[in-house]
Order: sequence, then C-alpha cells, then structure tokens
Amino acid sequence: MTVIEERTDARARSEYVVAAVDGAFLAGLALAGIPGYPWIALACFTAASSAIAGVDVRTKRLPNRYTGPYALAGALQAAAVSISTADPWILVIAVAAAAVVFLAYAMMGMAGWFGFGDAKFAGAVTLFAGVFSGWFAIYLVPLAVLLSAGERLVRIAAGRGRAAHAHGPAIAAAALIVTAAGILA
Repeated sequence: MTVIEERTDARARSEYVVAAVDGAFLAGLALAGIPGYPWIALACFTAASSAIAGVDVRTKRLPNRYTGPYALAGALQAAAVSISTADPWILVIAVAAAAVVFLAYAMMGMAGWFGFGDAKFAGAVTLFAGVFSGWFAIYLVPLAVLLSAGERLVRIAAGRGRAAHAHGPAIAAAALIVTAAGILA
C-alpha cells in the first residue's frame, strides 16, 4: 500500500468515525425525547447533504467516502427513532423506501441518465428522510429529477451548453423538501 493509499484509507475511516459519532449524538437526542428533535436532525442532515452535493458540483462524482458515512448516520438515526417511539415500522419503512429509491436510481444509472454515486447518495438521503416521511420519501426520485431538469433547462437557456452537470444538489434539495413535508404532516 502506498503512502497516498494509506492517507486515503485513514481519511475514509475517520469520516466513518465522525459520521458514527454524529449519528450517535443525534440518536441520543432522539432517545432522550428532546423537543424539536426532528428539526435539529433535519438541520444536521441538510448541512451534511449540502456538503456532499458541493463535492458533486466540484468533481462531478459522489464517492463512497461521503455517501457511506451519511448512510451510516441515517441508519443510526432510523434505529434510534424506531426505538424511542417503540415503532419498529419506522425503521422497516425507512430501509424499504431507501432500497426503492436506490434501485430506481440504479436503473437510471444503467440507462446512462445518472451516475451510480447518485444512486448511493439518493438511497442514503432517503434512509434519513424515510424516518420522518415514511413511504412519501420515495417521491424524492421524481422531485429530484424535476429539480435537476429545471436547472438544466436554465443552463441551456443561458447558453451554457448541454455539458454534464451534478445531480447531487437536486437530490439534496429534494430530500430537504420531502423530509420537511414529513415533519410538518
């Protein structure tokens, strides 16, 4: 293993540790029944998804080292809320909705419409969104596609061409909308 590979592995491990600590902290808030907890969690996950979307804008990639820790934190979140509410269906539905969204994006990835990083990121954000919005979280797919198409039309109208663009920001925005709608419902 080269020095660069060792540094990259160490960085990836540290990102998982940070995600686990953050997820555990938020899970602790959920288990403690902190008032306003859903909004605190939404703010934290929105900040994380915005940072990941920023990576996508800069690099046109969504690496596992970002989507994996996000999914880990979302899984901890789903488990904690399920335990604190004594409702195992919260966890089951969040995982099932994430699987549906991941598969939808994976199929679109096989068609060449999006990258597989988008599929991983969409599945990870749905794991979190599903905690608060249940099956409604699967609407992240059409909403993200519409947001991305709108952004692309604006770029084309502005004469900036048809070059590939990052889809991560649309996924992050759709997750914010779907989660907020679930919290408000």
